[in-house]
Amino acid sequence: MATQTWARPLYRVGQFVGALAVIVIALLTAADVVMRYFFNAAIFGAAEVANALLAIVVGAGLIVVAAQRIHICVDLFEGPLRKRFPTLYSRWVFGTEVLGTAALAVLLAQHAWHTIEFGELTAVLEFPIGWIFALVALFVTMALAVLISGWRADDFHKEDEQ
Repeated sequence: MATQTWARPLYRVGQFVGALAVIVIALLTAADVVMRYFFNAAIFGAAEVANALLAIVVGAGLIVVAAQRIHICVDLFEGPLRKRFPTLYSRWVFGTEVLGTAALAVLLAQHAWHTIEFGELTAVLEFPIGWIFALVALFVTMALAVLISGWRADDFHKEDEQ
């Protein structure tokens, strides 16, 4: 299938970047706690780096969520609406997912452009934060592409089909 040729690598990028960022956050936080406990000295800027990495985890994770279709949903209305409008309900959910993801990508890209253009820096390390927003906007755009492609990560859903 043609969609797998480009959707699967995007999914793998989301998995790899998300996992790597989580590992770095865990190691950085553990090292910061050890430094505070034994040496009474924190790692300079550790919280700021962890916050930036957390934003990257969210963006990369959205690619994985789009591929595995494991988004958060409210089940209160799902049963009755799915019974009453079976075809319309699926289209409504997909449409809101696509529109919401597209709106998020646009808003993040606009905010990234704004912060890069005005040279906004983080408070402690004075890092240009706009590039973090730009990276997250790229990840959200990748998630949108995976969502629109219709491709699903089959390795995740094999047990659902049995």
